[in-house]
Amino acid sequence: MTNMSCYRLGEHAIVVDLPCASANQKSKNLTLFALKKWLDDSGEFVDVVPAKHSVTAYLKDPLQAQHWLSTIEQNWNDLELTAPKPTLHRIPVKYGKEFGQDFEKVARELGLTHQQLIDLHTSVEYQVHFMGFLPGFAYLAGLPEALHLPRKSTPITHVPKGSIAIADSYSAIYPCQSPGGWHLLGQTDINLFNPESEQVSLLQPGDIVRFVESSC
Repeated sequence: MTNMSCYRLGEHAIVVDLPCASANQKSKNLTLFALKKWLDDSGEFVDVVPAKHSVTAYLKDPLQAQHWLSTIEQNWNDLELTAPKPTLHRIPVKYGKEFGQDFEKVARELGLTHQQLIDLHTSVEYQVHFMGFLPGFAYLAGLPEALHLPRKSTPITHVPKGSIAIADSYSAIYPCQSPGGWHLLGQTDINLFNPESEQVSLLQPGDIVRFVESSC
């Protein structure tokens, strides 16, 4: 099993951190998914949030922090590394400059026609590798290499809710209006985050996302 460090974050959270260079990302994801499931199943945490190299778990009872630090360390090598049973989400997307302000600029920069850009972005299945940045914001791995672009040098202050974006090797959907530095290609009407729901975030680590071009 991959080495890790485990420590408290404030009064209510603990972090399990995997070294950045400890394993390939696929192997690391299996470890993080297994840890999240194990902690979720315990019923002792308000939320368990995986990131690219770590899991942060928020305790219901902060007095149990030391107990869980010891428990995680003792059981680390016994985690069952099974691939998650993902949910497939088909996300309808309206592409184009009316819905994604960077659509035409991205096409020009990558030397693609508008339809080629759409076809590439919808040609693959993406996997939720981790959550972060905003509640319900999922980092979707699997972006075709032909669409890899660095993040914008200057973020914008207003990204509309439901914006479909790309940056580096990821795609993403903005769950709410916010600032952002990703390249915006389109928009969806699917609601990704509902704090009143039993499962507040539609997308969960390990889930599969397929983008589908939608007519206006």
